[in-house]
Amino acid sequence: MLVALSAAVMSLVVLSPAQAAPPTPAFGPAIDAYAKYVGQTTCDPDAKPGVVGFRDLLKAEYGRADLGMTRACGTGGQSEHKEGRALDYPFNAFNSTQAAQAQDVINWLLATDQHGNKHALARRLGIMYMIWDHKIWKAYEASSGWQSYSGESPHTDHIHFSFSWAGARKQTTWWTAARSLSAESVNGDRYDDLLAVSPDNTMRLYPGTSGGAFGTSSEVGPGWSASFNRIGVGDTNADGFADILATSTDGSLHYWHNSGRGTFTKLANSGTGWNTLEWFAVLDVNGDNRADIVGRDGGRLYWYPGEGSGKFSARIFIGEGWASFPRFVGGDADGDGDGDLWGVNADGELYFWEGNGNGTFSSGRKVGAGWSGFSGLNALDVNGDAKADIVAVRTSDATLWRWSGEGDGTLATAVQVGSGWSGFRPASH
Repeated sequence: MLVALSAAVMSLVVLSPAQAAPPTPAFGPAIDAYAKYVGQTTCDPDAKPGVVGFRDLLKAEYGRADLGMTRACGTGGQSEHKEGRALDYPFNAFNSTQAAQAQDVINWLLATDQHGNKHALARRLGIMYMIWDHKIWKAYEASSGWQSYSGESPHTDHIHFSFSWAGARKQTTWWTAARSLSAESVNGDRYDDLLAVSPDNTMRLYPGTSGGAFGTSSEVGPGWSASFNRIGVGDTNADGFADILATSTDGSLHYWHNSGRGTFTKLANSGTGWNTLEWFAVLDVNGDNRADIVGRDGGRLYWYPGEGSGKFSARIFIGEGWASFPRFVGGDADGDGDGDLWGVNADGELYFWEGNGNGTFSSGRKVGAGWSGFSGLNALDVNGDAKADIVAVRTSDATLWRWSGEGDGTLATAVQVGSGWSGFRPASH
């Protein structure tokens, strides 16, 4: 449902590849110990979730497919690839751009954080060792720095990453601490942000604040005409920063990657055939930290599981009877890590469905009335309490209102948090 982005937007957001590394969520001072060396002891060549997640971070930033995470059991030699806890990601040491990218990634992983933790992100991701361009860095010998490496491969066409079991299983703080970060925070903090298209077709960012309101807006980029008939926001690759998804009237789905530095980069067309949907919401249905899409096609509701980096699996049928709910939104009402749904029916009644974490939802129950006079319905955690709130525009006077979530799908009394919203199109969360 999306046409290609305008040249104006493209020129605004494209980054120089050698000036970037994957974005980083905000972390507290608690951090993982350095990974100890644990070599291959079994053969289980299925890629482990932490390795897949790290690969998705690199692919979202640099756009290249990996060179492998697994290796057949019968292949000679010992390797963490045979346990699905290693990754070879392509960087060419003889290509100046890719060599600079490789150095960016290494610097990013081994930098001291704001709390004084050395090699902070390598520890948070559970990286056991890295090999690149004739050198090896070992977490279990971190004080020795980079050491010379003379193995069979010089590793000049890729960086090899081997992970601890905790890192491979997403049990390190990169993954566990990041779960408390909201999936709709554009700047990576705990307060969800609102994106909206202004009447002049410019996308603007309204940062969430601790008080439950929104700060002064900033421009994201122009070119967001009405041909973008569905715009959604969610963290598609579990990096703690919300990305943009949109559909256009030709049935295309498009994806813009959040750099974590205030810009979005248009990557690729993420699919076609989306023009049958009358409405969609972006939320993490199954609690894997990757945003999914829930869409209404006539009276049927479908779940499109997120695969990371703006890609989605084939849709899965959720249920019938949704034609009577022309509008719905998704968010984590109770902070359990999986998404829930609210919907408004033709009579302006608000209903709530609790997610079960597997693509199914509990029976709907009425939690409010009087919603006919509101548009731009959104579910997002504005005040950072891990309970989704609802934000909407009152059409009679173009004012913006917030209903704080109580944690069970019910909502507190509405509070006005803005004015002057005539002609704005808030992006769906």
